[in-house]
Amino acid sequence: MFGNGKRSRTAAGMIAATALATVLAGCGTQSSAAAIVATYNGGTVTASQLDKQVQLEELFNPKLTVSKAVKTQVAQTYILYFRILAQKEKQAGIKVPQTVVNQQVLLAKQQITQQAYGGSQATFDAKMQSLNLTDADLASYIQTGLMFEGYVKTLVKTAPLTAQQQYYTKNIDQFATVTVRHILVKTLPLAQKIYTELRNGGSWKILAKKYSTDTGSKNNGGQYPPTTPSNWVAPFAHHAMTQPVDVVGKPFKSQFGYHVMEVLHRTIEPFKAVQSTIQQQLLTQQEQQVVPTMIGQLQKQANIKVTL
Repeated sequence: MFGNGKRSRTAAGMIAATALATVLAGCGTQSSAAAIVATYNGGTVTASQLDKQVQLEELFNPKLTVSKAVKTQVAQTYILYFRILAQKEKQAGIKVPQTVVNQQVLLAKQQITQQAYGGSQATFDAKMQSLNLTDADLASYIQTGLMFEGYVKTLVKTAPLTAQQQYYTKNIDQFATVTVRHILVKTLPLAQKIYTELRNGGSWKILAKKYSTDTGSKNNGGQYPPTTPSNWVAPFAHHAMTQPVDVVGKPFKSQFGYHVMEVLHRTIEPFKAVQSTIQQQLLTQQEQQVVPTMIGQLQKQANIKVTL
């Protein structure tokens, strides 16, 4: 109930996150497989090459429909990531072991089947067949994403120790686990009344069940299971991190109402234990800054022209 609405960022998926986000659901009518449908500084794209990308995107997103606009965007994405960046990755010596690619193909097929085909392997296989796609096509697509991920890592640097320590201090609630119990009410006078009763030995179980408007905890004496405070809204997280343990704290307000809280247990992971995680988070932040700028510059330099 007191979540902050933020979603944690998972590790990169089967393909690079921003690299292959454009999707289609059809292939349209092509005049000739060899016809040139796009040009850029350094090469051309034929209708058959674009069709292959469209078919792959349709496999991932079977409910979307094709349009000239999204088809144009797929062509641009293909040129940027499969042509221009692929060349840069090759020059940088980026390589992905075939065993890793094969593992990701299996994982991708499982994920796509669950997410887009209701868990039906037969439906997924039928779609692959109808689109004339093979595992080799899927492997080539995924390998491009993995190569891109590898290339991006060459563009960022490990943050210095001081930056890592600053991140740890600033985001200490991410590395804590806290067990609390609380009673939530609508008015401050009632919260103060409950606070006084609890400080005088009142029963959390009785008072929470009688007064708390938090349906998720009121029948459990107001107690939550051990949680990372960063999952809570700011006022709740702040008090969970700063109140003395085993002491009923004074009422405080959040957007949900007035809380009376007691911290039952709090542990904080030491810096050394989470240093590698912090390093990865700081690298990810750098990537999120570097990648859009790089893509924008490459797109300007490429002079891509799509003629459908």
